[in-house]
Amino acid sequence: MFVDNEVNVVGKACPMPLIALAKTVRTMRQGQAVRITGNDPIFEESIVEFCREGRHEILETKREGKTVSMIIRV
Repeated sequence: MFVDNEVNVVGKACPMPLIALAKTVRTMRQGQAVRITGNDPIFEESIVEFCREGRHEILETKREGKTVSMIIRV
């Protein structure tokens, strides 16, 4: 799936993934997509809540071991 931006926060603990995602989302236009990849234990839960609050759509979630990759439409 095509994405407009990628954010890799593997090895970063929350809240750093959320801060990085929020910074990227602010630079994007409505309808664009961003892939964020992380492995913090609460990463997925935090991103889901971020999307719920910001009314962003989660298009895809992939898990590979402890690493989660999510594509979000802004």
